[in-house]
Amino acid sequence: MRRPSLIGFTGLMLTFVLCLVGFGCGDDSDSDATANPEELLEQGPFPVGYRDITITYGDAGTLEPRELVLRVWYPASSETDAGPAEYAVAGVVNLPALNALDAPAVTEESDLPFAIYSHGSGGEGLLGYPYGELMASHGWVVAAPNHTGNTALDEFLGSRDSAARTALDRPNDITAIIDEFESGLSGDDLEGKADTSRVYVVGHSVGGYTAFAAAGADVDFDEFIAGCEGTTSEACDLLADPNIEAAYRAGFGDPRVVAIAPQAPALGRLPQSELAALEVPALVMSGRLDQTTTQEESAEPAWAGVDYPGDLWVEMPTGGHLTFITVCHDLEEAVLNALWRDASGDGCGDAFIPTTEAVPVLAAYVLAFGRLHVLGETEWESVLTGPALGDGFVITTR
Repeated sequence: MRRPSLIGFTGLMLTFVLCLVGFGCGDDSDSDATANPEELLEQGPFPVGYRDITITYGDAGTLEPRELVLRVWYPASSETDAGPAEYAVAGVVNLPALNALDAPAVTEESDLPFAIYSHGSGGEGLLGYPYGELMASHGWVVAAPNHTGNTALDEFLGSRDSAARTALDRPNDITAIIDEFESGLSGDDLEGKADTSRVYVVGHSVGGYTAFAAAGADVDFDEFIAGCEGTTSEACDLLADPNIEAAYRAGFGDPRVVAIAPQAPALGRLPQSELAALEVPALVMSGRLDQTTTQEESAEPAWAGVDYPGDLWVEMPTGGHLTFITVCHDLEEAVLNALWRDASGDGCGDAFIPTTEAVPVLAAYVLAFGRLHVLGETEWESVLTGPALGDGFVITTR
């Protein structure tokens, strides 16, 4: 379950007291602001910087060093002559850097809103570049980890971790990243720039599980371990470790996570009761033709579970599992099929909405949801709950 934030509660009480004694009940200078939906579909006013950062922390259970490579997009200084960034998944598969520059200086502005993008199983952080580039151009810092043991390179090398290890490590990766941006990054000009008190987690597939868990939804460990009765496996051996059990039972909720956007979410061992108990708004996104995390087994239970004011469901009637990322149009067919053998039947075929059309709209919704629920820009509520931002989308509100 989500751990309470004393700092957040104290801040709310202070605001309430100041209001009562006459210091104002909030800045209403933007109360008449009108949101422009087109703004969400366009690059913002900041040049986009991109760089890799490597962090290390003690992993759960063993406390062995765990290294993460972070793909980081950020608003850059306007005074830069940096060249275009280069993206290469697993170091070999090139993706286009549409708007990002290669490691320019960060903007002089501070308290930048902070988001984390969590990739799907067998993916990597670079796949979040459409979200990272758009949000960074609008002033956000976006960190996308390569979840070690669950990346495209791990798949290729046959070094993929068990589901039990992955479910434990991924949400702990989120906390480690927030900690690093809060008090680490020594010598990097991103140090101290991001507002880590209000973090937005966006996640695709197993990254959706990661977002839910980081927000406070706990795995049903008893159900998890019950599946090991009478069986022997690496995962079951791991779950039998008392230190691993203790790490699971301690939960993963980080009170600094204040909004989430799970895309085609894999729920794993997260019960609906845990989703209902979440104290953060969720932007659930799904494709009705998804064959990997199906509508019936994932999106519908996720939406039925979450129950917080501001929750929103964005569906694509002709969307599949890969519709949320750009591999369908970024990769050559041979490379695509080597990485995702079922790509043509799960987002990349003629039966699906083109990803060139879908991804910009999905990114626009992610940005708008963050601006409303992280930054408190209330003018975006009417955009989120109004007519869909593009053809091929269905919006459901509470």
